[in-house]
Amino acid sequence: MKRCGRPRGLTLIELLTVIAIVAILAAVGVPGFRALLLHQRLAAASQAFMSALAMARIEAIRRGEPVGVLPEGGAGWDGGWAIVVDPGGEGAPRVLRRFDQLPPGVAIDKELGDGLAQGVHYDGNGFSRRLRNAGFGAGCVAFRAETGRRAAIVLSASGRPRSCDPDRKGECGTGVCGKGGE
Repeated sequence: MKRCGRPRGLTLIELLTVIAIVAILAAVGVPGFRALLLHQRLAAASQAFMSALAMARIEAIRRGEPVGVLPEGGAGWDGGWAIVVDPGGEGAPRVLRRFDQLPPGVAIDKELGDGLAQGVHYDGNGFSRRLRNAGFGAGCVAFRAETGRRAAIVLSASGRPRSCDPDRKGECGTGVCGKGGE
């Protein structure tokens, strides 16, 4: 039995039109999506670093002994970091937690602040120190995404970390992360 009426389905021209529209929308949307993805990676990396500092400070107070956050592998913070008990002490440091390397598209901004290059050491009272039994360890680590957006973690002399946006005037105190009393 034959059907009367119009045949069902798409013509080749209709299919090519739909493919062209989808290709145009993808070309417009993909660069914006990549920037969004990099900004999310930047936020996750800076928050992971801040949580590592907060966790190390709490552990130092709880244990009553030195705890530190140190770069992994001696390659700086880009290669990840670890929370260790008794960093620089007589015994071998015990690792409490390791954090992965920075995600692709995110790196340490070496132009901003001091980068806390020697790591962060907390004494048993939760105060940050540069080196064992040295002065207070205030400073800053800044992260930069490939898009140019930055996020910074500022460590106060008391050892309390806080996040800020170094690109926003006054957000990091003086606008220059880790300098001018920060």
